[in-house]
Amino acid sequence: MRTVKQLLIIILVLAPFINSQTDVNIDELDKKFEEALVEFNLPGLAIGIIKDGEIVFSKGYGVKDIGKDTEVNSETLFGIASLSKAFTAACIGMLVDEGKLDWNDKVIDHLQWLRLSDNYVNNELRIVDLLTHRAGYNTFDGDLLWYGTNYTGEEIVKRFALMPAKKSFRIAYGYSNLMFIVAGEVIKEVTGKSWDEFVKERIFAPLEMKTTNTSTSAFNENSNFAMPHLNKEVQEILDYDGVGPAASINSNIDELLKWLQFWLNEGRVGDQQLLTQKSVEYILRSHTALNGGKGDEIGGRHFANAACGWFLSDYAGRKIIAHGGGLPGFISRIAFVPEDNLGIIALTNDEGYMVTAVVNTVLDAYLKGNNEVDQFEKIKEALNKRVARKEKQKKELYDSRIEGTKPTFDLDKYAGTYEDEMYGKAEINFENDELTIKLLPAEKLFTSKMMHWHYDTFKIEFNDPFLPEGLVTFSVDKDGKIESFKIDLPNPDFHFYNFTFKKQ
Repeated sequence: MRTVKQLLIIILVLAPFINSQTDVNIDELDKKFEEALVEFNLPGLAIGIIKDGEIVFSKGYGVKDIGKDTEVNSETLFGIASLSKAFTAACIGMLVDEGKLDWNDKVIDHLQWLRLSDNYVNNELRIVDLLTHRAGYNTFDGDLLWYGTNYTGEEIVKRFALMPAKKSFRIAYGYSNLMFIVAGEVIKEVTGKSWDEFVKERIFAPLEMKTTNTSTSAFNENSNFAMPHLNKEVQEILDYDGVGPAASINSNIDELLKWLQFWLNEGRVGDQQLLTQKSVEYILRSHTALNGGKGDEIGGRHFANAACGWFLSDYAGRKIIAHGGGLPGFISRIAFVPEDNLGIIALTNDEGYMVTAVVNTVLDAYLKGNNEVDQFEKIKEALNKRVARKEKQKKELYDSRIEGTKPTFDLDKYAGTYEDEMYGKAEINFENDELTIKLLPAEKLFTSKMMHWHYDTFKIEFNDPFLPEGLVTFSVDKDGKIESFKIDLPNPDFHFYNFTFKKQ
């Protein structure tokens, strides 16, 4: 027999994990979301919650376009970015169910043209490796091959062959959009259909996701689509077709709630088992270990892992299955909790990183039954630190400048055509006594005037408003002639340092 004291201790220990979902105050959550829209200075926001098979919340806030004051609703389409990856994982799972693929198939057996820089990885890479961020590259390696370019998926993969491996294969984590592009090429090779065609036929149609699409080319003036913003300024819609299997889907709250219910139903839609329970289990299994954090909060996160197109962690004694998405002008977050039959989705059309706070606030309400932690304050602190890091980085850039120096050559000597074999060509033009640089595969985004910085280094600020200032530094060969240039443009998403543009 347990003593009263022992029972009290058990209750206190388990208290954070007791499901208090019956006490969730939806009106209170609604009020918090309204306040967050204003506090984080966002144009638009959309949030959905599904619990026990019922939609308990589905609402839009703010506007689709700050210049037109068109209201966001639950049917407004947003770019969901990397939330697209789970759709690709499900497509692969369906092909496994049909016996057309196996998770452990060698990729090269299906894509005989595949060539990666490391021969061992090239010959050993398996289907599951494509979906679990363990192929041996740094996070976001190769993303400049699709960002703003018109390269096809196959061409992106072939160019990526020149990217050197950076980490231990299947041991170190490195988030990879490129491997999902490879997965899309596998789907095309195995089915004879493009990834776009396959995902529409096998997922969008049976789930009745009637307005969800895989390309911004599907939009017209009558489309209910949220425009991307930066600091509440409308930005141009970009084409992400090249990175389709990793990031190109546009969807809305109403239809993503159907997608969440599909996973909560273990691959079923009505009477249809679109994805077997075996494949659902495999996809949502831990495949790659991540840093779970300090684990110093009772009921908080202690472990984290990458699944296939999803991320896993523990929280309040539950398994949380989630993913975030980010493209210029769009930030999104999705999560579901099988044990509690709970799913949450949050979408914004600006740099709205507070979507993580939205999801965590809902998780706290349903799983912990308390509001002791202000998740929005936590995110605000993180964002303030991010701003401080950017300001420090900019100060370090300007502090590093050596005043009073001159270029080695007359400015017109720097002009010409340059090329990085992996990325493509660049042009530097001299006109009206100034230099202009253009990276031709994405010249609309990557064009800038060049201001002399020091020695043979010039400052640039590309047209892309989402990127900071950077530096272009020229190298001279043994004969004293301009040989090449490199771009130093520190940012978390695009690695210009991987390229060396040689003068042609």
